[in-house]
Amino acid sequence: MNSKERVIATYNFELPDRIPIDFCAEESVYNALMKATGVKNQLELMEYFHVDFRWARPKWIGPELVDEDGNPTDYFGIPRGGEGFGYALRHPLAHVKTKRDVDAYSWPKPEYWDYDVFVEECTRFEQYAVYGGAWGWFFNAACDLVGMDRFFIMMIDEPELAFYIMEKTTDFFYECSRIMFEKAKGKVDIFFTGDDYGAQTGPLISLELWRKLIKPHVKRLYSLAKSYGLYITQHSCGCIIDFIPDLIELGLNAIEPVQVRARGMDFKALVERFKGKVVLQGSIDTQRTLPFGTPEDVKNEVKSRIELFRDKGGFVIGPTQHLLPEIPLENILAMYEAAWEYGKLS
Repeated sequence: MNSKERVIATYNFELPDRIPIDFCAEESVYNALMKATGVKNQLELMEYFHVDFRWARPKWIGPELVDEDGNPTDYFGIPRGGEGFGYALRHPLAHVKTKRDVDAYSWPKPEYWDYDVFVEECTRFEQYAVYGGAWGWFFNAACDLVGMDRFFIMMIDEPELAFYIMEKTTDFFYECSRIMFEKAKGKVDIFFTGDDYGAQTGPLISLELWRKLIKPHVKRLYSLAKSYGLYITQHSCGCIIDFIPDLIELGLNAIEPVQVRARGMDFKALVERFKGKVVLQGSIDTQRTLPFGTPEDVKNEVKSRIELFRDKGGFVIGPTQHLLPEIPLENILAMYEAAWEYGKLS
């Protein structure tokens, strides 16, 4: 099997020739691993680790992403600091009161992306499982735009306004994704979308509130992807056990990254409950095993995961979060060595 065939078999709960492998890391970890392995770029590193997925992305051609103080922003105009995507330094809609205030905000436009670059990458990665679409973090974007404290209060006291802000963020993700799917029709395999609904000890909001305010936007994005015949992978950190059945009902194929140290996210229990219903993608522990264990500990964890899927598809090896600089490189290398060594099924 090539990578695309291997992933599609796994997503259909068929037995692949080996367990598929995924990778996600902060930029500094990419650079350290490239130096350690002697490869020249990130794509060569993906080959080195036998990663079966590739991201295709459009190129930003819109306004410069900085605020009036020179801080880098995301495309929603939220100033950000910290490692990688970072955290919101301030909240542009902190004082919003009405839908008219929301409409008056300078929302990004889908035409701020060059989608031809996206199509070129999809074409170049035709042997791999290609991730496409805009990362639909509409809920987390709303939290960063308003400020999490106020937005959570708003969901209770002003649910129509909270819903409307998420509708506006979803509008952008929906249209960007639609353009990508249309321009690269037949070249994208998986709609990868993400929003964090869970914390370490429980869900961020109740299932009732999630169904009322968030699920309609998820359904809208999922329905778009399904209309183009795509598989759907949903990223969500933390304890999300309450939401998984609803996500499956909406058409979810794979949940990522399976944060196994969060409450209710025990891996074996998830396998028993959801086998044949949703692919478990990730699960190699970045909270304890990878940062604090030995290479042997890491290899044993990888082997224990694989043993649960010797006779069935439905699992992709990857970390439970982006790999961060505090994780010893020898443990990251041990994870991918073990995935390759023990993951062969035929």
